[in-house]
Amino acid sequence: MNDIDGKPETALAAEDISRLRNENSRLVNRVAQLERMLSLQPQTGLPTHFRLDLELEELIEDFRRREDRGGFSLLIIQLGDNFAAIRKTLKSSVSEWILYETGCRIQSLLEPGDKLFHTHENEFVLILPGRKGRALEGFLRRLITLLDEPHIFSGLNVGIRAATGASYWPEHGEERSAILHRADIAAGAAVEARKSFVLFKPELLRRAVERVELQNSIVKALESAGIDNLSEQFTLFFQPKVFASSVGEEYMNIERVEAEALIRWRHPQKGFLGPDSFIPLAEETGLILPLGKWLIYQCARRLVAWDAEGRADLGISLNLSVNMSARQFRSQDAADIIASALGTTGLAGERLTVELTETSLFEDPEATKKTLERFSALGVRISVDDFGTGYSSLSHLHRFPLDEIKIDRLFIENLDSNRQDKIIVSSLVSIARGMGLTLVAEGVEKPEALRMLWDMGCRGFQGFLIAKPLAAEDFLAFCDRVKADGMRIRLE
Repeated sequence: MNDIDGKPETALAAEDISRLRNENSRLVNRVAQLERMLSLQPQTGLPTHFRLDLELEELIEDFRRREDRGGFSLLIIQLGDNFAAIRKTLKSSVSEWILYETGCRIQSLLEPGDKLFHTHENEFVLILPGRKGRALEGFLRRLITLLDEPHIFSGLNVGIRAATGASYWPEHGEERSAILHRADIAAGAAVEARKSFVLFKPELLRRAVERVELQNSIVKALESAGIDNLSEQFTLFFQPKVFASSVGEEYMNIERVEAEALIRWRHPQKGFLGPDSFIPLAEETGLILPLGKWLIYQCARRLVAWDAEGRADLGISLNLSVNMSARQFRSQDAADIIASALGTTGLAGERLTVELTETSLFEDPEATKKTLERFSALGVRISVDDFGTGYSSLSHLHRFPLDEIKIDRLFIENLDSNRQDKIIVSSLVSIARGMGLTLVAEGVEKPEALRMLWDMGCRGFQGFLIAKPLAAEDFLAFCDRVKADGMRIRLE
């Protein structure tokens, strides 16, 4: 019997079967290809979070089946913000090489039964069966040493900070989601505290819950108040920033006094809260934008009010620095807000200094340059805060219209005893002086450190040795004392 085309039915069936087999084979290969793509990170060749979920579940079931309560440690390793800056400012081959090298370094420490996953671009997860306590400590020492080694690539010498959080199974959770969550909380705590390693403990979970509650509080506080009513819950403190004309054994002679405006939150239940406890939350929710706008307006109004009260007669330059978050800086209206604040109050632009973190400058260098040029056109001074902690391209830095560099307190606190910090600070001083920039050292708490900074060529100082952040009236009293003492501050 023939079909309508005249071909035997048996021949037609054979052709269909062959075609279907080929199509099925193609689909099977495609599925296998997609599974490989989902299962392996292209930069490192390591298994992804999809594999982590499956293998972690299987591992837990295996331990339960064997009634093995020795369990395992789960480590989450997160690369720091400077890796993100490198990824955005340099060629992708550099960041990909760093990821590959990081994976290789970790793998070199593994023993049979250990598992390593590359779960996100800047995150690795380790499962170490049977290693807890002292056994884990030895592994961590070797891990931290390896991760701290610089990555050398085509003449670049790049150090990447890494923070690691760990949890134990079954002590910190019986289920897969719980053990991952606990390790993630510990990793977050390590990042926040700038530590290499943090082991989970119940206190961290309590603090995480408090953080969520605080985030809800700040949402309510900012949503319930208009921009003009934020002063009901938020206020400004002022930390003096002094510039010296000379430094002796007992006194520092002062050329001028400025201040950094620092926001404080009058929490209805918790009292005064510093910026570290709520600014990151405001960043995450986007509420940093109205809060940052309020801060700029308040600084402008405060300076105008002090001028009206005759405070300019102090003979001290009462200029203010205001921190601008990366999110606010990247917004379209950052320069418009400053222009509006200056226009509304009549304040001269040079009375304000905008402080920006080093990493925020390099996320998009071309857009950064345009925004900074608008700031500069308004007369506003531009300062790079926490300089030295990120990864900056000096070629880009030289293109920006900058006025000031602030050396991060991390390099200052052990300056009198840490040779490496001395070398770094000396280099930063040379960079600032070579570029004609004002230099300010943050976190100055010891007279010995201040004298060393002076000898290196630093002239601006900020820290508890000078004064802690002060309420408005206390800051003015500080200025009065400096003037009454003949523009001197005792070093003690």
